[in-house]
Amino acid sequence: MTDVNKIQSDLDYIRSAVGADATAGGIPAVYFLWALLIPVGFSLPDFAPHLAGIYWLIVGTGGGLFSWWLGARQSRRAGVNNPELARRYGLHWCLVGGAFLLCFLPLVLGRVAPEMGGANFLLVTGIAYGLAGVHLERPLLWCGILMLVAYGILIVLMPPHIWTITGITVGLALCWAGFSRHAAIKAGDEK
Repeated sequence: MTDVNKIQSDLDYIRSAVGADATAGGIPAVYFLWALLIPVGFSLPDFAPHLAGIYWLIVGTGGGLFSWWLGARQSRRAGVNNPELARRYGLHWCLVGGAFLLCFLPLVLGRVAPEMGGANFLLVTGIAYGLAGVHLERPLLWCGILMLVAYGILIVLMPPHIWTITGITVGLALCWAGFSRHAAIKAGDEK
């Protein structure tokens, strides 16, 4: 390791030890982005099911890449360089993307009804957000739990417009997470 790299590594360690990582609790802009995208995407199976797949393919991929960019920008602004955390985020969300692609298989092969195949996406999303809440950002835990509860209700009761209700609920939870995180960051800056 060169002296410059060692000094940078030491400074990153000191920066992480002295100040809270501005990205550790999540980035409000990312919460607000998904608070907008999820209700729209979740309501599509209720109102325009033929658009749901293409919406999530385009908006899900684009939103993921935009979220990655927002996270990298926030880290640069905060002066935090934590490659280990970045790898954890990348691995988590790439695995989620792979799981979403696998959810398409039974639908494409005609092995499950569209309603059940769609419900699998909600299950995977709930697990992904719940585990992200455990390992990455605590506010996502509550969003994941909401999705898992909605999945249970969807499977047991099959109520009308459950996708829309779930999307709005998750969107509100993400807004709450975004406002909470914004207030925490602002309070930290004012100390």
